[in-house]
Amino acid sequence: MVRLNPKKLFDAVIVGAGVGGMCAATLLAHRGRKVALLEKRPSLGGRFSTINRNGYQCAVGGLAVPVGHNLEQICEATGIPSGVKPSTSVAVWLDGQYFDISRGGTRRIIKEVAEPDEAQRVIKALSEATTGEGPGNDISFKDWLNQYTHNPRIHGLFQATISSLLTVNSHELPAGEYFRLIRVITPLTFGFIEGGTISLWQRMADFIHARGGEIITTATVGEISTEDGEIRDVQFRHNREDHEISTPIVISNLGPSATIEKVGCDYFSPEYVEEIDRRMRPTALLWIHFASEERLFDYSAVSLGCTRRVNMIDAPSFEAEGVVPEGMHLYTVGAAPLNALQVDDVKVEFAAVMQDLERVIPDFDKRCTILSKTCYRGKWPGFRTVPGSHAGHKTPISGLYNVGDAACPSGYAGSMGAAKSAQLVCDDIVLQR
Repeated sequence: MVRLNPKKLFDAVIVGAGVGGMCAATLLAHRGRKVALLEKRPSLGGRFSTINRNGYQCAVGGLAVPVGHNLEQICEATGIPSGVKPSTSVAVWLDGQYFDISRGGTRRIIKEVAEPDEAQRVIKALSEATTGEGPGNDISFKDWLNQYTHNPRIHGLFQATISSLLTVNSHELPAGEYFRLIRVITPLTFGFIEGGTISLWQRMADFIHARGGEIITTATVGEISTEDGEIRDVQFRHNREDHEISTPIVISNLGPSATIEKVGCDYFSPEYVEEIDRRMRPTALLWIHFASEERLFDYSAVSLGCTRRVNMIDAPSFEAEGVVPEGMHLYTVGAAPLNALQVDDVKVEFAAVMQDLERVIPDFDKRCTILSKTCYRGKWPGFRTVPGSHAGHKTPISGLYNVGDAACPSGYAGSMGAAKSAQLVCDDIVLQR
């Protein structure tokens, strides 16, 4: 990208070019602030980007964008084309049967897979929890649902939704957080970005550059320095040279735990450090890309329940241009490990994923070519924490903020939550300075 001009003054430094970092830099640039964005990797987007594999734009960690929500709101506010093409054909696969969402969603499917009394009981409970106070976070969604049904297809329906959307299993998600998210995100429609997600980040990068900002990739941040409880500067290494940027504001997209490490634990209270350590519970995500000359489904997005691990198969090439070589189709598989908080054996987990694919797509090995397999976990996770355990965007140090999927409010998650955290941070900065 751009080599830093050491004499240039910046209103803010953003560390990390994931969704939160890119959105924060774009919003601040839109509001007249000069920003410097530092990214360790050679590309932008973090765990919500794309990489070219032999002409296929394969997603890195995240793929689908909630249509009309925070990321698209930022694009609309700044005049940057989002490039999002809504998925027009969506289905749920339950134990070998497809349910076309155009004919009705969750409640219609429940009525088709359950006896009338059971369906009515479950639908009533869902409606009351969604519109009323709902359950708390002291019970998992699976245990909450077990109060009304043990029907495996109903449980499979919600397991598919939860694990694909939130990178945890239904027994690992607090029930209260599920209903808070549903209130925020309904109606839920996803889309794919033409040219791959990286094309959106490049448009944002161009926007930032045009307003006097700079983006430095392959930049390793060493320390975020403070003085008298306020931000002083950011030190980083780039092209084998050490650099320092003085700035009153640092926005970290590294995750709350890594932010503390960059500043130093001694500059925070023990209570704050312990609270962040307690809240941060990274989740794991199994991710496969495969290609085929065939159009294997009638749908560009399929949510899969009653499986071993797989929870969704998306086909972005059905909707978006510029993501595959001519005449080919690209498919992205998402799956949740049996324990999304602690993966004991990655090979065993992927073996279960392959069994699912062979069941859903007969003769998979003959009809499809695997492009990549990735397990996101640890410091490069599915999510930085389980939804409902977010840390918020503010820190005890003046001028230091967090953005990302661990820094959003309750009821938000993933790319939507990361974009929301950027909106909140930028609003705070503009109001205070």
